Amino acid sequence: MALRYWAALCASLLFFSCGGSDEAAAPAAECQDGPPSCSADGLTLEQCTGGKLTVTSCMQTAGQLCEAGACVDPWRYGSPSFDQCTNDPQATSESLADKAAYFEEASRRLHIHPKLGWMSDVELPAGASESSATWQDVATWKTGENDGLWSALYMGAEAYRWAVTQDPVALDTLKLLLDSEEKRMRITGVPGIFTRQMIPPNVPGISCPTDLTRYVPDVEKDDNKWVKIGSDGCIQYVDGSTMQWTSSNVCGLDEFVDWCWLDNVSEDEYAGHMFALGAVAKLVDDPDVQSSVKGLLSQIGDHLIDNQLEFKDWDGRTTEHGRIWAWLVVGGYNATMSLSFLKTIAEATGDDKYESYYQDCLLQRSGPKDCFDDTSAAYQPYDEILTPTGLYLGCKANWNNFSMHMLSLHGLIWSEHEPELRKKVQQALATDMWQPPDEQRPLSEQNNAFFDFIYAADKALGPGTDGPATSAVENGLCMLRQFPAHKVQNDLGCPGTQCVEVCKDRFGDPMTDYPRPIAERCLRRFVWWASPYGTEGCVAAPTLVYSPADYLLAYWMGRYYQFIAPES
Repeated sequence: MALRYWAALCASLLFFSCGGSDEAAAPAAECQDGPPSCSADGLTLEQCTGGKLTVTSCMQTAGQLCEAGACVDPWRYGSPSFDQCTNDPQATSESLADKAAYFEEASRRLHIHPKLGWMSDVELPAGASESSATWQDVATWKTGENDGLWSALYMGAEAYRWAVTQDPVALDTLKLLLDSEEKRMRITGVPGIFTRQMIPPNVPGISCPTDLTRYVPDVEKDDNKWVKIGSDGCIQYVDGSTMQWTSSNVCGLDEFVDWCWLDNVSEDEYAGHMFALGAVAKLVDDPDVQSSVKGLLSQIGDHLIDNQLEFKDWDGRTTEHGRIWAWLVVGGYNATMSLSFLKTIAEATGDDKYESYYQDCLLQRSGPKDCFDDTSAAYQPYDEILTPTGLYLGCKANWNNFSMHMLSLHGLIWSEHEPELRKKVQQALATDMWQPPDEQRPLSEQNNAFFDFIYAADKALGPGTDGPATSAVENGLCMLRQFPAHKVQNDLGCPGTQCVEVCKDRFGDPMTDYPRPIAERCLRRFVWWASPYGTEGCVAAPTLVYSPADYLLAYWMGRYYQFIAPES
């Protein structure tokens, strides 16, 4: 029986002993009545009542630690307090809470069209004010191939917001976003598969491509291609030899007639979707929301299991970046992603088949088991190959991969309560990602509030550790202090004394060793996802308004984990 079910069974009993390391239960022992106490490792709570010892496994049952006779969230162990960075010389005049309030209001007023249901950057007509313009004023919705990823990160922010505030507006926003999330899966005709990008008819400021070559299927499946839903309710593509529309055998999509959507979904998109759905599942206790989330996660789980951890598109082909099984060489990145996805799904749905796949195929707890036909797939238990990830590639590093891997680590640590496995993942977070030895430009030095807060919430805490990540939290707070109060770009250059080129990045652009703080970085859709080491400047763009999911996600995570004081 899986460990989490044993722990739940133990917790339901009046007396048991699981030991200081959360091992299997032993008969209750006689003891002397007294106040509750904690085991030396901080994993269990012990209480003697009426001469009988009861032991509560804080970690196994709730992912918590024991402190001062109570189970507490790990990030609150020791009741840490943090300097709120009120004197940063590059801070804006607005408080953190004031900026969050404005960005939340602007999100619903301007960045979400009710017929689209996702967050977007927008282009306004000349002369329009971003402080008062609404979605009805938008000239162009800045749609793109990663719409699903960026909007999912905003959905994650709203889940944290709901957990902190119980604000009904947050719940209403989540329901709107989830409705779009369900459409983003239904329109593909393949349960468990999202589209990258979708466009409905008759929405001003956004329309399907008119170039027919963009609808011709790609032979190698290494380019993203558009399809549309025809009047017959079937997915249609353009035959490259005749340039005529052709209906596929994927039909029954009548609700989406005249919509178009972009295929070849990638792990990038799923990193965002799984983060958001996992956060909503844990934090939002609304029955309708829970039903939607469990339905989506079940479809993803079934698709992954049925297709050996590959994403199979509408045409039956594996997408270009759609293999998340661990590679035989340098498998840590995919091993962590696979574990994170399956554990998130298992915990949220409570369905034994996902937990069994996680335990038996990925961790091989019941003995060696080969679940993958591809000869490039790793054969070891995935907890034995969490590192290396191969992400630190010097100047050629890919910040998309850094971001996705941090989300995978976060999801796995948040959901996995088995102490030894959790410890392995936290070790990988600390030494392979946060502060890897002998690596230039570690994440710990990148002035990234999103990474700072993930690390601080998920690092090893409690007895025998080095304690809270004070420097990371306080750096994250300073970056939020500096974050512009409006996401409209002004003229901005990179300080010449700091922005000295030392190499070329993977795109051939100049790269420096200076991690530009947020006050010195150009705006973008989600600023934390990108490298801080560029030398580029930016030109004022008064009509382009970037969406604020980046600020809101870091802010509400900071509030939830109590890194940010409410009055800040």
